[in-house]
This record gives sequence, C-alpha cells and structure tokens, in this order.
Amino acid sequence: MSIKDILVHLDVSEKGAYAPEFATSLASELGAHLTAAGVVVEITPPASFMGEFPYDLMVEAADQAREAAKAAYEKMKQAAPAALGTELVMIQAVAGQAREEFGRLARHFDLTVVGQGGPDSGADDELMAEGALFRSGRPVFIVPYIHRGPAKLGKAIVAWDGGLAAARALSDALPLLKRAGRVEVVSIAGKGLPPDELPGFNITRHLSRHGISAMLKKLPPSD
Repeated sequence: MSIKDILVHLDVSEKGAYAPEFATSLASELGAHLTAAGVVVEITPPASFMGEFPYDLMVEAADQAREAAKAAYEKMKQAAPAALGTELVMIQAVAGQAREEFGRLARHFDLTVVGQGGPDSGADDELMAEGALFRSGRPVFIVPYIHRGPAKLGKAIVAWDGGLAAARALSDALPLLKRAGRVEVVSIAGKGLPPDELPGFNITRHLSRHGISAMLKKLPPSD
C-alpha cells in the first residue's frame, strides 16, 4: 500500500500547530495530497437549563471557530511547498459527536495525522485521536505534543505480540517503515524459547522480504 491521501486535524490552539506542520512535511515527502479538517463544536443548552438560551452567542462562537480553522489552514497552506495539494473541510457537530464525525471522515483517507494533546489540552471534543483510532478503521499517526518541526522517520519501533491488531498495524505502517533507517521489532516472551520460536522472528523475516532490515529485541516478562 502506498500513502497518497492524508487527513490532518486542525487544532486551532497555539500549542496545537505541531500536527499540521508534521503532516505537511510527511505529505510532501510521500507525494500525497493533504486534507485539513477544521472542527466546529456547536454549543447546546443543557437539559436542566431554564430561561432563554443566548442562541446569538452560540452562533457567534461557531463563526469564530470556523474563522479560526480557516486561518489555521491558510497558515498551513502558506508554509507548505507549492507542489503540495491541499484542501480544507469543515466538520460541525454538537458536543460529544465531533470525534464520531471525524472518525467517519477519516475512513476516506490512507492515513490520519492527529496531535496527541498535551497536559493542558481542552475538552475531549477537541481531541480527535480517539475518534480516528476507534471509528475510522484506518491507520493513525499520533504526533507527540512535545514534537516540533517536520516529520522524522529515521527510527521506528514495532511492538509485536503476534496478534491481529499488531499484524494490521505493521501492514499499514510498511510505507513508513521502508523509509526508516533503523527498525526494531520489540517483543516480550517467556524464558528459554529458541530464537525461531521467539514472537517476532517470522515477522522480521517478512520485513526483510520487503527490503526492511529489522532488529529483533526481546524484553523480559514482568509481573
């Protein structure tokens, strides 16, 4: 599989700009198209609310969020290489459904890039990682909140237990693993197993047939 269609969540906060920068450089390196998703969370009155709800303030807040997403997209687009194709899509949903909508949108892309969300992040609806992971069925690249600058693909670690989820994740990651200068397959196994029975032995052989030289590392079991 090649990665030619990437989705990135536009976090409009100042601390959230690292994911679009990462996605821009990754899309450029892979020759992929990049779609940025801005999220507008609608404010709804609680069931216990009494009195007249200020709907004009709700509309104003939604307009401000929409404009902030457009501004974040323009900033991303201006910083991107001229040859990179980009576009902006908007998601507007009530609180609690934004992640669901983002996950459904992510089903239409080869890869979704989202920020991890730092310790000072806002409401859950601003964090799209959960929606992409559990609602898209597609691979997700979560950029750590401490990361700054372009994508760095020089080293990759594969956590391998021989299970279905690990097999699917590794298969989806092949285009990125091929670009890594160093790949380690890390597995945890019991004592006394011969090398050909250590979980991960067969998968390193599989990777080698894709031109990926991977080192197998065994970690001791713990309580």
